[in-house]
Amino acid sequence: MLPSNLLRAKISRGTISPLYASLDFDTLALAEKILFIFSDATGKRRGDLLDKLGEVEDGGNDFKLVRGLSTLLERRCTFEAESAFNPKEARMAVFEEASRRRTSSLEERNGVIQTVSAKLGISPETMERTLFSDLEDEIILREYKPLDAERLLKQYNLSLTQTLLFKSLRVEFTASGNWKNIFRDVKRFGLIYSVERGSDGFKVSLDGPLSLFKMTERYGTSIAKILPQIVASDSWSIRAEVLARSRGRVYTFEADGGELKDIILSATDSPTGGVKLDQYDSTVEERFARSFLSYGSEWALKREPEPLVAGTHVLIPDFSFEKNGAKVYLEVVGFWTSEYLERKISKLKLVGGIDMIVAADKSLACSKLERLKSNALLIYYEKEVPLKPIIEHLKERDRLIVKDEVERLKTEEISLTGDIVSLEEIARKRSVTIESVRKALENFQPYGYAKVGDLFLSMAKLKEIDEKLRGVQMLTGALQAIEACGVKGEGQKVLDALGYTSIWEGVEMAKVRISKQSTAASGSARISN
Repeated sequence: MLPSNLLRAKISRGTISPLYASLDFDTLALAEKILFIFSDATGKRRGDLLDKLGEVEDGGNDFKLVRGLSTLLERRCTFEAESAFNPKEARMAVFEEASRRRTSSLEERNGVIQTVSAKLGISPETMERTLFSDLEDEIILREYKPLDAERLLKQYNLSLTQTLLFKSLRVEFTASGNWKNIFRDVKRFGLIYSVERGSDGFKVSLDGPLSLFKMTERYGTSIAKILPQIVASDSWSIRAEVLARSRGRVYTFEADGGELKDIILSATDSPTGGVKLDQYDSTVEERFARSFLSYGSEWALKREPEPLVAGTHVLIPDFSFEKNGAKVYLEVVGFWTSEYLERKISKLKLVGGIDMIVAADKSLACSKLERLKSNALLIYYEKEVPLKPIIEHLKERDRLIVKDEVERLKTEEISLTGDIVSLEEIARKRSVTIESVRKALENFQPYGYAKVGDLFLSMAKLKEIDEKLRGVQMLTGALQAIEACGVKGEGQKVLDALGYTSIWEGVEMAKVRISKQSTAASGSARISN
């Protein structure tokens, strides 16, 4: 945040909007100039630094913008007093000596300096430098952590927004993704919140600092601190009611990630401009993710899925397993008690229809849990979350999904159009698994089509292929001809359906010949109908 006197904002028709620093050529040039002044001031007095910044202000630039950028950079500086002796102790010794002598002239003052410096074992010149070396203008810039101009301006825009929210009565925001980090901060900072789920996602309402009777400043700072996590989301929007005390009115502030994404700093921006890192809360979670992904399940693993709203509570599981619209959640629990797990799973019951796996660290349990009556699958782990029970649970869920989908498909009328219809296409159109389609249509015999592998081919297409294969003797040539007819991946099964056999004379594919059986002995008699 910035000091409130450095807030730049525009008020119009009941709204208030920060005057954000644009990332255009002129503003970037101004930021570069200020960055150079700080870099050049290393080893020099703070007073010299302030003089240079004052020159920039006097050069026709917005003094609030210059001072705001300077304030952010000063927080990256380390200032120290340049002295061989403690300045406060040196001043005390000089004042005590001067008091005894009742010094009034410059000559007497110099005598005091010489006497005290001799007692302290330092030179009079060093004593002169030491006396006031800890004053604000005299301290020396020892260390400065640089950054680039673009990041400085983005940080400034974030700080402007934080400063505005510090005066809020109420804050509402929506976000897409990053919910776990957002609510971690919401709870860590003790913010009062409520959550609603709408057609376009989740809306979180926070009581603002000025709506409370106590801890206004501390609470306002906490509101500001969660902003970097909100703007780190893929998409977000904020709406706040802001009190302008000088005017005695409440104004509306609105911001949208689509407009500010490229000019405001987020929690995931790196010091060099920002790569979003997928960080895990623990090595246990990271090891599990790596293990599951290497297994090669058809279930997609997603870290920190969307929130689950359970009454007045928000639950954000560590992982979700997703497949064709179905979701299974995994929560990894470290330190726990039986009461804690009971409360957590009772909250899950409030959500309804949630398939949850809870993995609890057996070594970090502070109580024994013999039996937990719930709808969640509870597994224990030591050091690593076991993969086997989770895979088995997902396979069982697969079986139930396929069973339900097969029953539904059997009640639907399925008609085929075109010469080539894949089971994958049928599954995609009906949002079901291909395995469900295979089982539901295993005895399906549509008129004018033959089932070849995972394809339904029209009789006309099979005739076309059969004609293309006349005179073809080698298997490789036959497979190429079939693929040229638009049939991919099922070449060998097409040959089987047309009554061809493969004759191997060694192990080389290029030498395999094909031979067609007699019409009476093959399926080609059916195809010719």
